[in-house]
Amino acid sequence: MTKYDPKANVHESCTRVLTEVFGFSGYRGKQQEIIEAAMQGCDVFVVAPTGMGKSLCFQIPALAEQSGVSLVVSPLLALIKNQVHNLHNKGVAASALSSETSQAEKADIIKDLSSIKPVTKLLYITPERLCTNDFLNLIQQLYNNGKINRFVVDEAHCISEWGHDFRAEYRRLGLFRNRFISVPIMALTATATSTVQGDIIQSLKMNQERLFRLQLPFNRPNLFYEIRYFSAPEASKMTDICDYIWNLHRRCGQTSSGIIYCRTRTTCETLSAYLRGKGLSARPYHRGIKPHALDKTLKEWMNGEGGVDVVVATIAFGLGIDKSDVRYVIHYDLPKSFEGFYQETGRGGRDGLPSKCILYYSREDALTVRQWVSEAHSRRVLGAINGPAPSQRSSVSLSALIQFAESTAVCRHVSICRYFGEQIDATDADILQQYCDRMCDICKYPERTRLRQGKLSSEELALSSLASNSHVQDQGDADQPNLGNDKSDRCPRMKQPNSRPAVIPEPNCRSSVPPKRPSSHTGDRAQKKPKVEMAPPLVTKPYNSESRLRRAFKTPFLPDKVSRKEPDVLPDDTMVVDGVTAEPQDEANDMEDLMDEGLDTSTVVREDVDIPLAAHEEEDSVDLDASFSRKIPLPVRYKAYHQIKRSLQRTFSSRDVCARMHCESMNSDQSILSNFARAVEFMAFSFSVTSQGYEQRVKNRLRAIEDIANREVHEVVEDNQELKQEAMDILAQFCTLTSTI
Repeated sequence: MTKYDPKANVHESCTRVLTEVFGFSGYRGKQQEIIEAAMQGCDVFVVAPTGMGKSLCFQIPALAEQSGVSLVVSPLLALIKNQVHNLHNKGVAASALSSETSQAEKADIIKDLSSIKPVTKLLYITPERLCTNDFLNLIQQLYNNGKINRFVVDEAHCISEWGHDFRAEYRRLGLFRNRFISVPIMALTATATSTVQGDIIQSLKMNQERLFRLQLPFNRPNLFYEIRYFSAPEASKMTDICDYIWNLHRRCGQTSSGIIYCRTRTTCETLSAYLRGKGLSARPYHRGIKPHALDKTLKEWMNGEGGVDVVVATIAFGLGIDKSDVRYVIHYDLPKSFEGFYQETGRGGRDGLPSKCILYYSREDALTVRQWVSEAHSRRVLGAINGPAPSQRSSVSLSALIQFAESTAVCRHVSICRYFGEQIDATDADILQQYCDRMCDICKYPERTRLRQGKLSSEELALSSLASNSHVQDQGDADQPNLGNDKSDRCPRMKQPNSRPAVIPEPNCRSSVPPKRPSSHTGDRAQKKPKVEMAPPLVTKPYNSESRLRRAFKTPFLPDKVSRKEPDVLPDDTMVVDGVTAEPQDEANDMEDLMDEGLDTSTVVREDVDIPLAAHEEEDSVDLDASFSRKIPLPVRYKAYHQIKRSLQRTFSSRDVCARMHCESMNSDQSILSNFARAVEFMAFSFSVTSQGYEQRVKNRLRAIEDIANREVHEVVEDNQELKQEAMDILAQFCTLTSTI
């Protein structure tokens, strides 16, 4: 007779859930160790990067248990809804109690939990819900019946990062251990320094003697980190983002999913509207939008079937969202913490393929955020009379992020891992390659990164620019991550207990009580405000473009892998503020092909267009990219295209050059030459606002192409080196593609 082995039975049960419910053939990384420790009744604390599959570490044990409920505390409604929806699709009995749960559904959940053998396996709640007496009494019945299997705190860094400051319920989660002492506790997070880890363990009162603690490396080697130093007007930043996304779509031959994080709702609305006006399928996502609209945006973005390609969101979006194919994460402005930056960039590349993380940085923005964080901390100090003192971690974390952005000497991957406590010897080339194989701007383009960083405004100029504004940049509509429910005041008033409400000035909040007039009158009429008469109406001459502006706007057709044809009538493409010209960034502006960073070349669509090299060929026989745009006249673009093509023909007419460049196909396949010329022309077009600037960029690229064939040319001019690197990247793309066809 075979002896019963409880460990083997547990392992078999968990493996069956992994394969039959979730559809995976095996565990990833350390998942099996974590799950086995949980099934043995240990307290479990896990620090692992986003994409490791931390949710499975508590979902599999919950389903492997024969009976009982696992309580999951989660910080955001978007995260709760996403996880419950995914579990329902897999046939799992999961529920959520939140402000958006209907009364009928709440009644069913409470009835089930009150039964002797509840059907619910996973119950998601917010910390605010857990701390209510009604809910504690409800789960007390579960505990008495022995039906609480586990208490899980997802995104546990919120205990330390938010609990000290503006979400006090996180600091009270330790009461669960006091009241339900025998229930195992599991805490999981992707972002926690050693200090924060100790704070989490202490706050939850985890059992040190039966604690399984696991910390995995923080590095995400498939993410390409880049800082884009910026001091130009906002319109130029929006143009730069639009150009990057369009260029990525064009190079991959299809649309790609992405996220753009903004600090305020207003910026989300403005940027998403701008991108839609440029033909991109972009939608805003923040707390000010109605729930049904947010659900629709999330669903269309998650499906990735031509609905929504890019979500322009505040920090209220993306925490724990399980979408694997996010190809880029852009921070429009500086986040408020290093942890937030790491957490948000972690949304990219969860499928293991390369993804790009771009942070736009300026010293003016850094000063604005620093001042805002400092003032917010001061307000919390005034409000924390009987509660825990606010931590200084927010300002320390922001300072570390600013140092990370300003640095041009230390690899981005190494800097991130060092912040979270990893000891790394960056002088060892082998170790450095393990962390970053040219997957950040410092390691891939060190000289160019230093030159760009040098173009930042001086601290004195940034301070004077900040001082010239009457107030700090508007943060009143910033989405705070205190979203246990969807009801929170935009500008909450802080009250002191047993006293009259304190009048605390807050930025961008108008007092609801108008100031009283003086009770006494001095009779000094000189002190009265002089009466100001309104100026007569200003009559101006209408702009010449008035007639065109009255025409209905039509969104440009989105070119994709199905069709490249453009509509006959399209809007003017020069959507820039009158009189504001985008500062010419470095010519290449690092819009490099993601394939050059390791993306599978099979995803690129080759366009076989055989175009003869005759200089007199008809203009309409060439299908230039974005030919619908009126930014640069088409005759000018056609002329530039043929000049580039002839220059390429001269450069690669020599078999010696082709052999040296490993591109023998350039000498025999004219379609590759044509596509190469189109790609070079489009790069010049993408970064131009005026015809004059466009012609200069074309000339620079012509010189760079001719220099490719010359072994003796010294690469001392940074701009020229960048243009040659751009041409080489495009050349490598087409030659590699040809060899695979």
